[in-house]
Amino acid sequence: MGPLEVTCKDKMHLILQTFSWLDQIRWQEPGNYDLINYYTADLTDDEKLLTHWLCYITDRQTPFQRIWEVGGYVLSHIARAYSRDRGDVLALLRKYTRQEPDSRGRVHVWLECDLKQANARLERYEITEGPVQFASRYMPEDLVLIFRTLALLDELADRSLARFIAQAASGNDDSRHAIRRIAAGLDGLTYSAGGTVRAERVDDELEDMQKKVTQDAEAFRRDPHSCIDGWDANFRYFERKRLWCSLRDYLKSPEFNDAFVGALKAANRPDVDRWERGNQCLRAGLHALELPGDVWNNSPTFRRGLFSPYLRQERQSWNMPRTIRAIYELLTEDEDLAFYPEQLDVTFDFVPAMCERNMCGTCLFGSGVGEVCHAQSGLQCSVALAACGYEHKCDPADCPVRDDRVKGFCHSAVGLKGQA
Repeated sequence: MGPLEVTCKDKMHLILQTFSWLDQIRWQEPGNYDLINYYTADLTDDEKLLTHWLCYITDRQTPFQRIWEVGGYVLSHIARAYSRDRGDVLALLRKYTRQEPDSRGRVHVWLECDLKQANARLERYEITEGPVQFASRYMPEDLVLIFRTLALLDELADRSLARFIAQAASGNDDSRHAIRRIAAGLDGLTYSAGGTVRAERVDDELEDMQKKVTQDAEAFRRDPHSCIDGWDANFRYFERKRLWCSLRDYLKSPEFNDAFVGALKAANRPDVDRWERGNQCLRAGLHALELPGDVWNNSPTFRRGLFSPYLRQERQSWNMPRTIRAIYELLTEDEDLAFYPEQLDVTFDFVPAMCERNMCGTCLFGSGVGEVCHAQSGLQCSVALAACGYEHKCDPADCPVRDDRVKGFCHSAVGLKGQA
């Protein structure tokens, strides 16, 4: 099989530009994405970042709302204590860890903390009194990864996630290269040591991880650059959904970018302004972010409708993150793109709202926006609201989708007028 080809570059450009527009809307309003239910309002910026990172460690095959609302509450309690108590890391984590066998002798592992006061978001889960308990679907393994993260930050970065990220980017003036180094560093911090952990062996696994942390910390202190080189060589770039989601939030989210920049300032790191959302160099660097692969952007209906028709020699064995990176590289051979691969993550909202519900009659890529768009300045954009549930003020004079430029592009569209 020959190399992948884009057979209709003009249409592919327009498809990608439309998703870029939706992504820009996504990050304009805090209501367009989910915020963490913190244990207390007095967390430092670095404690907020760490809570966010720990939440994403547990974000696998568990409803994301529960991760942010229940998990965020417990994990922010841990992050705050870790940052301020300065005691032994394993001993601290064990204070929050509970284990109990069920009637069949299977051991269950979970985290818990006290309930500070009535919490409306916890009450949605019928949690009205303490302790607040949280377990991810892969709690034994996630617990070991949480411990590795906390233990390495203790050894290498004075318990500061922002300080560790700054160390990983050190010496890289090019933002794209710096972001790739940060990603490799974060993978080494947490995910590269992942593996199946049986609940019955979780204590032994924690002890083994302590030894591994000591070795890795020594290697990092000896030569940070070479250590990250090693992590980079083994980094599976297209298979780290949770890592890319986290890093994306630190660079693009109004809330978490403010916390990231604030934490860097608190740590007296140099060149802090390069990481601010409005910085032009950072915006260029965002092209290095990979698409976090999930069931939505890998949906056969979505992929076969909007991408496969415009590709030749498509690799069906490739996931969507790898495919969209290849498309991006092909299109940027001729000119720069406003779109970059991570922006396709709006499919997290788009595919459930449109493709899964067969809403082709009101989809930008199906029947178009004619029956949806009201073109009334100052009101909520009905197209973005229908497509992804995003809030955005309508501006008819500056709207890239009002002219229906991508109408009929989707080959998976069903039930359209005139269709056999």
